[in-house]
Amino acid sequence: MNSVQFLHPVFTITILILIGYSFLEVYGSEIKNYKSVWFVVILLIIFSGFRKGVGADYPIYQSMYSYFPLHTDFSEIFSKALFQKNSLDIEWFYLFFNNLFFLLGLPFFIFTAFVATVAIIPKFYTIEKNVAYPATGLLLYIIPAYFIADCGQIRQGLAMGLAIFSFKYIKERNLLMFLIVMYFALGFHKSTVVFFPAYWLVKVPLTKTKIIALVLFCILISPLQIYDYLGFLNSIAPQEVYQGYSDYISIEGPSGGGIKFFDLITLLYIFFIIVLDKETCQKIPYYEYMRNLGICGVCIYFVMRGSPIFSTRLPGIYMFFAALILPNNLAVIEDTKYKKFLHLILVLFVVFYYFVFGNYQATNGKFTPDSYQNYLWN
Repeated sequence: MNSVQFLHPVFTITILILIGYSFLEVYGSEIKNYKSVWFVVILLIIFSGFRKGVGADYPIYQSMYSYFPLHTDFSEIFSKALFQKNSLDIEWFYLFFNNLFFLLGLPFFIFTAFVATVAIIPKFYTIEKNVAYPATGLLLYIIPAYFIADCGQIRQGLAMGLAIFSFKYIKERNLLMFLIVMYFALGFHKSTVVFFPAYWLVKVPLTKTKIIALVLFCILISPLQIYDYLGFLNSIAPQEVYQGYSDYISIEGPSGGGIKFFDLITLLYIFFIIVLDKETCQKIPYYEYMRNLGICGVCIYFVMRGSPIFSTRLPGIYMFFAALILPNNLAVIEDTKYKKFLHLILVLFVVFYYFVFGNYQATNGKFTPDSYQNYLWN
């Protein structure tokens, strides 16, 4: 029997600190934004940005760092930015910074530090601006998105950061700025094209009945694997850099049919959304926007669940909004005992997910005590 696997102490302690902040938020007599949580964000940037050989895709990105500057020039990059056909397979905005940092003679870990900063700050900025309990939102985001996107899939982590930031302009109904931000997000990773409809999706009126019907419909059509008939998906969710995290854990039933671990997570999200929808819509500004995007992520996941790549890459940006939705759901509950009970469920869920991730994915990603390394102290 395998022993329980812990993450490296820097991650374990960070998660414990956020759990502490989460209790302060929920158990406090009034809603308070603890600005000191930004210190935790800085730590997350350091742990991701200065990591050494850590993350499933790290070796490939490290080799790309020196390869592309020697085989591409900026004219090719800018032609790709103008959507002109060329031989480049990697997105133009990522290549621009990759080549720039390399040609300036900067080591790869300086580039990854830049990447971590650009990827993480917009995400927490969005959480802080839209969530009553920001630390709780960050806690829900960390496992597994921080490890998979910000410490693994570098391009998608960058693209997610900008796409999430565009939520600011969705709220303001500023279509031009939304499109500009999304253009640059697309320049980091083409999978962000799935988020372009978000500007209009937030305005779709949804009731509890419609939400349940939508989710059930997507679950029912999941076995049809309709993505097999949508060839264009291969171009927006490329497989050229995809290792280590392509499969979520399956919990096998007696019949041999698999219920994926992420199925249970999405159902937990749906429970919170349905049960607390009315109160949260009344009390949290723009909650309907966050809810619609979160529901969209759940629907995309179930439709694509048969494909390890599509079910993780395509709904990722939409699923981020669970980190905004659930803490806001908690914040509107007036019954103190009920609020604390649901908060405890979320904390236990995070702890459980910590050990699931530690035992099934942390070793391959090198996030364990004996494998994680950082340029600042190794």
